[in-house]
Amino acid sequence: TSGAPVSGFPKVAGTVSAVVPDGSGGWYIGGNFTAVGGVARSNLAHIMADNTVVSWDPNANAPVYALAVSGSTVYAGGEFNTIGGQARNCIAALDVSTGLATAWNPDANSTVKALAVSGTTIYAGGRFTSIGGQARRRIAALDATTGLASGWNPRATGSSRAVLALNVNGTIVYAGGDF
Repeated sequence: TSGAPVSGFPKVAGTVSAVVPDGSGGWYIGGNFTAVGGVARSNLAHIMADNTVVSWDPNANAPVYALAVSGSTVYAGGEFNTIGGQARNCIAALDVSTGLATAWNPDANSTVKALAVSGTTIYAGGRFTSIGGQARRRIAALDATTGLASGWNPRATGSSRAVLALNVNGTIVYAGGDF
């Protein structure tokens, strides 16, 4: 209510680019950082409601710019090519308990900057031109089970452009960025 920082929140050594609630009063944070609350964490961390940093550690090898949570899965997008103990190009699904990458692997060919979940569809935005096994220009709808791109293809255009923000409301997908 005051706008003052919350007391006791763990200090992050670096930059935070994405924050999503964990559904239990805590948060997942992604960005370009090396530690959270004095605990070594590479670009992705889970902070509990009591401000403790938990052992969950997917260890992304490059920045994480986007996060979304659905059920027992944390979706991450960024510049990484390894996360959760597996090779994953710029987008991954992680188990909320272990931090390990699931089999879901849409394999984006460039940076993922935005994610949104609606039912069994994961929407991704970024600088990519290929994701989910299909040519998709900076925005795509991916099957939450297979990781394959659907037929939905809005084709955000412009040289060196990106979709930087996504939100879904019913049957409408809102996209923002530089396109």
